[in-house]
Amino acid sequence: MSYGHRWYDGDLCAERRDLGGSLVLCRAAKEDAEAVALFNARVHDSIGEPFEQREPHQEIAACTRDLMSGTHPTCAVTDFTVVEDVQTGSVVSSMCLIPQRWSYEGVEFGAGLPEFVGTHPDYRRRGLVREQFETIHRWSSKRGHLMQAIGGIPYYYRQFGYEMAVSMGAGRRIYAAEVPAHSDKDDAHARSFRLRFAETSDAPFLSRLDRQASERYLLTCTRDELLWRYEVAGRNPQSDESLEIRIVEDSEEGPVGYLCCQRNLDEGSLRVTGYELVGGLSWLEVTPVVLGKLKEIGQEHAASSQEQLTSLVFELGEHHPFYESLPERLLHRLPPDDRRDHYAFYVRVPDLPEFLRAIVPVLERRLANSVAAGHTGRLQVSFYGDGLHLQLERGRMKAIEGWSQNEGESGDAAFPNLTFLQLLFGHRSVEELDYAFADCLPGSGDARVLLKTLFPKSPSDLWPIW
Repeated sequence: MSYGHRWYDGDLCAERRDLGGSLVLCRAAKEDAEAVALFNARVHDSIGEPFEQREPHQEIAACTRDLMSGTHPTCAVTDFTVVEDVQTGSVVSSMCLIPQRWSYEGVEFGAGLPEFVGTHPDYRRRGLVREQFETIHRWSSKRGHLMQAIGGIPYYYRQFGYEMAVSMGAGRRIYAAEVPAHSDKDDAHARSFRLRFAETSDAPFLSRLDRQASERYLLTCTRDELLWRYEVAGRNPQSDESLEIRIVEDSEEGPVGYLCCQRNLDEGSLRVTGYELVGGLSWLEVTPVVLGKLKEIGQEHAASSQEQLTSLVFELGEHHPFYESLPERLLHRLPPDDRRDHYAFYVRVPDLPEFLRAIVPVLERRLANSVAAGHTGRLQVSFYGDGLHLQLERGRMKAIEGWSQNEGESGDAAFPNLTFLQLLFGHRSVEELDYAFADCLPGSGDARVLLKTLFPKSPSDLWPIW
């Protein structure tokens, strides 16, 4: 498996693009790394004026340095764009593309993660981000990426062809005072579990367990041994993407699970971003032990930072076995002002027929397991201008093509703007889109059955590579 780490786009490798007004766009070079890190540390999650006197956000600076250092498994300094004001020699805008390997129900493909999109306050509303997105999208296309995704501020990325269509950050909270007391002595026959810090030698186990867990979800990120070694020991601990990764061990059988959590408390909460157990092991048996250990970890962080541990926040998506293993009274949804509870990744699919052709094995499997098994017929989906033409023959996808509507043609179903992406990635069902958008016409009869069969609502767990 290759992520295309050392890849160049010749049209922006050596030349500098003049944007007018003393501004030039270029690919970042090694000598730009520290300037970009400092720029990102001031433009992201940092406030105050003037800009140059803002207190740098050191965790973001560390994360930027990691991505540009040459040691990151998928990203390098040449994956960053830089807009420079040649009169001052200052970086005034920047972003990057982090190559990914994602899976759609087992079908793997290359994808791109645009990130660290930022512009100096004095240079905004000049189209600098749009120029860089066009460049990033071109890089991503030349690498064969079938889609891009980014998590970000409300609405903004819709301007560049993105739609919120993959859930992110949903979870549950358990208040520290409500964590049940537990002791192995409670059951004379109980197995003994402990947590220890992960080591690079755990990478094969972590990769296998992560792949096992991905089978529950529609869209996931493929994390091989190289990536897990980087997660365990390759990041700067000061980076806000750096996690404490612990192995759950059985005293007799060895590693049986893993936990990923933040290195510090966040407003009194310890955030847990990963928790998995091997197949055949009872979540009911292990989870009480894990909760007790996590509370101890949170209290240790609280003592070192002179804070108080108030809760454990599990950012494990909307659906996870952990939630089913606990009494509902312990689990609290995140408050409405915490966007983690119902936010989503923005996604972009530049060539929808190409993407659908790549996931044909998934589509045909869904057909085979439905009332439409062996179906022959046509499905034309309108996007109010262009659209899709799907031709089925005895349950196989004979053709998937773009479709341009002629005057008077309406198709079998219609989805406004980019809302079809919500259906494609299982974020919303046909019924939910029908209810939410008056100009969504998800068809009737065979067409509606086929849409529901081919694109069912399904949970995703996208943990992109950073």
